[in-house]
Amino acid sequence: MILSLEEVLKATGGRLIQGGMDFFFQGVSTDSRTLQEGELFVALRGDRFDGHNYAMEAFAKDAKGVLIEEGKIGDFHWNGFRSRAVVAVKDSLRALGDLARARRRKCGTPVVALTGSNGKTTTKDMIAACLETSFPILKTKGNLNNLIGLPMTLLNLTEKEKVVVLEMGMNVPGEIRRLTEIAEPDVGLITNIQMVHLEGMGSLEKLKEEKGELFRKMRQDGTIVVNQDDSRVVELSNEFLGRKITFGIEGPAGVMAKTIRPRGAQGISFTVVSGGQETEVTLPLVGRHFVPNALSAFAVATFFGIELDNVKEALERFQSPPMRMEVWRLEGGKTVINDAYNANPRSMEVALETLAEVKGKGRAIAVLGDMLELGEFSESAHRQLGQKVRNLSIDFLIAMGEEAPVVVESAVRHGLERERAKVAESHSEAISILETWLQEGDWILVKGSRRMAMEKIAEGLSLLGKNPKGRS
Repeated sequence: MILSLEEVLKATGGRLIQGGMDFFFQGVSTDSRTLQEGELFVALRGDRFDGHNYAMEAFAKDAKGVLIEEGKIGDFHWNGFRSRAVVAVKDSLRALGDLARARRRKCGTPVVALTGSNGKTTTKDMIAACLETSFPILKTKGNLNNLIGLPMTLLNLTEKEKVVVLEMGMNVPGEIRRLTEIAEPDVGLITNIQMVHLEGMGSLEKLKEEKGELFRKMRQDGTIVVNQDDSRVVELSNEFLGRKITFGIEGPAGVMAKTIRPRGAQGISFTVVSGGQETEVTLPLVGRHFVPNALSAFAVATFFGIELDNVKEALERFQSPPMRMEVWRLEGGKTVINDAYNANPRSMEVALETLAEVKGKGRAIAVLGDMLELGEFSESAHRQLGQKVRNLSIDFLIAMGEEAPVVVESAVRHGLERERAKVAESHSEAISILETWLQEGDWILVKGSRRMAMEKIAEGLSLLGKNPKGRS
């Protein structure tokens, strides 16, 4: 990507401190550690970092220019770098977004943007996999879905990509509104609205309104893809005056799934009904909750004219992102479901339901870390989690974190035998407990919020499966 200084100033409304209008940059960087020669370094500020501290380092690494905030100008003396560009703006994070929006407008490439409480990354990757069957795309890498990651994705846009697929995350009020302003989506999708980030939002209703900014701030000549099975999403969609494509399982929709058939570790099969056609699909993924993700990918793909057979083929080859219901087969007939990437009440519920469904004649063991960012709802949510474990007839439970005693006591109170419900103080203790429990045919779910790092237990189990001391 080539970016002129004139484009930078026009997009950001910045003030040129030094440099000539004939300057061109080879790209944009917000990290001096990975900055490449000829790029523009944007100095961002955060709660625990300040990129202005690395502006001179960026010049030492041959950045062609730096973008700083007006309030920081007095901190610098540019001796030795008078041949480089310096641009000052009021807010460097906002300027980064403005640069990205300018790039999006210049290329004019159609943008698909999605947000939601659960399934964002999997849905984004499914949509991208389907679209890639027909043309080159640009998509959010990993979960770089915030006010830094999304603009940096758009700034990598070139003339060759035909569609952009962007994931939008949210931790604070106003974030989805701003991300929508930057991305200017042609197609918008809210996967679902569930209990997440309540510590920052305060209520599920406030969360719904914040997620709804995607539909609310889109152009009215755009298209939204609506999950008919989520009443909150449907309610938000009623405000949108443009085109709507619906999908769902429980009621009438433009893209529907019927005859859902779990196939254990092999995945899940269902029939897609769309445009008067029926297509059989077998996802190589464990869990019914992947079906709505696949339906939304069908909806977006057909919007862009992708043939149903191509969509089917892409989805049947699809592999879930790391730590999202990954199925690991261990020696001795044991199976781990590594769903350690994150957790909230609804995702915990569906993961446990999947565990109970796929275990067959084996035993089900749930290894659960705390669900974070629930604020005042945390204790009650973890109490309900313990009850859910018992109601689903999960055979064994290990809980970790501050709320672990709440989960275990709730499970025991509702009938789980106390010797089958344990609190683990560490990952290693959880693995040790499992070592005494495991036997052939067991299914083990490992899940918790990101900061709980539950993948360490899954990884420990994978080694245990090859360890002669393990019960394999």
